[in-house]
Amino acid sequence: MPTQKWLLKLLDAYRKPNGKSFEKIHCEVICSPLIDVFLNAYPEEIQYELLQNGLFMPHETVDVVELEKKGIWQTIKDEYERLKEKWNGPEVPIYIFPITSEHAITNKNGIAYKDAVFLFVSAELEKEELRALFAHEYNHACRLHYLNKSLDEVTLKDSLLLEGLAECAVEELYGERWLAPWLKLYTKDELLLVWQEHFLPSLEVQGVHNHFAFLYGGQLPRWVGYCIGYEIVRTYKANRITNEDLYVKSTEEILAGSDFPLQ
Repeated sequence: MPTQKWLLKLLDAYRKPNGKSFEKIHCEVICSPLIDVFLNAYPEEIQYELLQNGLFMPHETVDVVELEKKGIWQTIKDEYERLKEKWNGPEVPIYIFPITSEHAITNKNGIAYKDAVFLFVSAELEKEELRALFAHEYNHACRLHYLNKSLDEVTLKDSLLLEGLAECAVEELYGERWLAPWLKLYTKDELLLVWQEHFLPSLEVQGVHNHFAFLYGGQLPRWVGYCIGYEIVRTYKANRITNEDLYVKSTEEILAGSDFPLQ
């Protein structure tokens, strides 16, 4: 989607605010066009959702020229066309915005829905890193399209595989360098212990919002769900030695063929 035009429109509106706050202008220009994507949610709800995931804040400076100079939109467009053909993936709109400088962890982030992908990026990203970010999120969109579930219907075991499939896709496409660094935090034996005690009883828990404590940790070890998801898919691939598109395999089939038993 031509979000660079939205950003230029935003900067123009900031210069002549007509009594509106930057927060209001930001909401109108960036979020109002997304109402259909978010099933007729209010623009303010959309703004909150995207800000939570890395969208630049209303008061932050946006350098559209620098982003275009780095070829951000063209790089993603080219990779989208390549992966859509490679994976026989769905057509989805892709929305690219600058990431907030207040993001605590990284200079990139993304969020995928069944029918849209959002990328929040910095001009400092290497091209390969940008491609890897997009591939991770587009793989999510492919998987969600295959599952054909709402985010409220997605189970914990689905969420684990969403992350595992996306990371394994990144590894296959671009190499180990662009894997999430936290995937090396635990041994497989350590993950199996957590799996048996904490994950097995909860695999059918529905609703992505109910999975954050499992994925990110808190009372559980940090990032442990991401690590388990990656190991499930990695061991399935190692056991099966297959080059098939894994995102069109059922959750149950991948789990059964992995080293993470269901009992």
